[in-house]
Amino acid sequence: MEAIALIALATALYVAWAIGSNNESMAPLAGCGFLSLRWSLLLGAVTSLMGALLLGGRVEETMGSRLIRGGVSLIDAVIVMGILATSMAIASISRKPISSTHSAVGAIIGLGLLRGGLNGVNWRTLTIIAAGWFLFPILSLLIAAALTKLLKAALRRRVKGLRDRIRVAQAFCIALIPLVSIISLSRGGNDVANATALLSALEGLNPLHMRLLGGVGMALGLLILGGGVVRAVGLNLIQLRPETALAAQMSVALTLLSGTLLGLPLSGTHIQIASLIGLGLAERKWINVKALLEIFYSWILIFAAAGGAAAFLSAFIY
Repeated sequence: MEAIALIALATALYVAWAIGSNNESMAPLAGCGFLSLRWSLLLGAVTSLMGALLLGGRVEETMGSRLIRGGVSLIDAVIVMGILATSMAIASISRKPISSTHSAVGAIIGLGLLRGGLNGVNWRTLTIIAAGWFLFPILSLLIAAALTKLLKAALRRRVKGLRDRIRVAQAFCIALIPLVSIISLSRGGNDVANATALLSALEGLNPLHMRLLGGVGMALGLLILGGGVVRAVGLNLIQLRPETALAAQMSVALTLLSGTLLGLPLSGTHIQIASLIGLGLAERKWINVKALLEIFYSWILIFAAAGGAAAFLSAFIY
């Protein structure tokens, strides 16, 4: 059993590290050039760790204790994290925005259905989570669209000439620091549950210690491998005007922090994409609906595939 425990802890650390290495929260700072890439990554690592420790408890409880009935075992935790690790490897190879949150929830549901049938799942909790997956991106979209229109109108009235535009751009870059810090804090609190929720639900393991393990893993992943993601996304974000970049980050910060405080496991990437759609709608730009549908279908597929894989592995092992 000690060997299984070590495997579980090592897998949780790897999953957290992989989540951190794909965290693009600091990209706006790298894009605007106000902070260097090194300092942006360090800020992201610190805020991710703080978010895991301070905000991760509620999401952990939702996923680890409230989602399925009958409790979980150490082997269950290894199964779920193994599926998560596999899905994240597939995401890296295919370069598709696969949600680790959808994978984790799907795998946990698969375990519950196998063990207890329909009674093995807390359908009320699952319904609340599913509603959050639907409503919070819509909220992010609407906030981003509204803020874009408001900021554009304000700038149109008050900004005159190149000097004013430079000052506004500098002010918006400064404003991005607390916003992306809130986003990174929220993602740390939300994403850590994907790696540690089932471990924290086990007797004999301290949830705070598990969140510390996950937070350290995410911080190391961001520091060691996150630079490439932050740099790549930052170069894309820099093409946005200051007011649109600020609107996007404000909407993500508000929605993701709210969901994390409510204990809802949410996809930060899901919410980020929704905010960018809101920007496009506000500016009446063409949106690639086909690409969006492909992303949406991939999320449904990974949820179902993770559940099926978890049920199969659990039946095979037990």
